[in-house]
Amino acid sequence: MAMNNLIIQIMISISEVMETMFYIPVEPRDGLIAFEESGLPGPDRLEAATITFHGMFSGTIELIIPSSLLMIMTENFMGEKRQHLTQKHLEGTLKETLNMLAGNTFSKVDSQSSFCLGVPELNTSAIKNIDASREHESRIHYTAPLFVVDTLDGPMGIKVNVN
Repeated sequence: MAMNNLIIQIMISISEVMETMFYIPVEPRDGLIAFEESGLPGPDRLEAATITFHGMFSGTIELIIPSSLLMIMTENFMGEKRQHLTQKHLEGTLKETLNMLAGNTFSKVDSQSSFCLGVPELNTSAIKNIDASREHESRIHYTAPLFVVDTLDGPMGIKVNVN
């Protein structure tokens, strides 16, 4: 029950965060999606971050975003042209997106309970996991299914682990 509520609140929160902070409308897909069916690009064009949480239950939330979508988000968030943005700006946007997503989610999960959020961290191991399990050069296999959210500029993935 708690996991279902968590997923519902994550999907509501990603919509609110993306539309409010980045001016990007989203459309969540139903259920878990295999990586190869997600429409996400290969690992060399993805960025990922992870945040831990604990409270009524504990776990992690991982956000996987194509580099091209992250660039658009950073431009919109910072109000800067692409040529003025650095890798640090992109990484900061990715981590702040995940932080806003998690904070918004847990404020909705149970307003009476307290959840502690960790500090968002870049997650290069998620990208390595995609690359490490290739069947063929043209087929990529992620180790676990994702929740996928579509934008006009491509999909993004969300992976939730509850301990």
